[in-house]
Amino acid sequence: MTESQVDHQAVEQLNSLLQTGKTLQLATLGDNGPEASYSPFVLSGGYFYIFVSKLASHTLNLMRSPAVGMMLIEDEAVSRNLFARNRLALQCLACEVRRDVGEYDQIMALYRERHGATVDLLLTLPDFKLFRLTPEQGRLVLGFGRAFTLQMPGFQLQPVIAETLQR
Repeated sequence: MTESQVDHQAVEQLNSLLQTGKTLQLATLGDNGPEASYSPFVLSGGYFYIFVSKLASHTLNLMRSPAVGMMLIEDEAVSRNLFARNRLALQCLACEVRRDVGEYDQIMALYRERHGATVDLLLTLPDFKLFRLTPEQGRLVLGFGRAFTLQMPGFQLQPVIAETLQR
């Protein structure tokens, strides 16, 4: 397999994670340290959007500290090896998208299209907030031993090699 075929395969696997996943895992900073959670999301224009309740600790954490880690990971049911699931981990900055800006309505239409009628109910609840997660850097890991850093914007892949890790 040539290097361009490998890169093409990596791009396909990255796109599969981005397009087929419906939820992402979050790592936010709480008062007592890191907190893990998850949220349904939509991807638009290179940004991830989550619609979350203020009753959830991750929402309050995002409001206090915009730094957030997120991960998309291959479904356990389709993974050939649970120790080597394909995954995309990103470090992002979170910013609330207010209800009175045009972006809000556009994203919520995508949200409903992707996640169904439950979104209509959530829109009526005053505690739900929309956040835009802007990826700043990240890493794609495919199976055992295949890793790529991501150049932003655009999710451009750069192979990670042993020499890179020693720096």
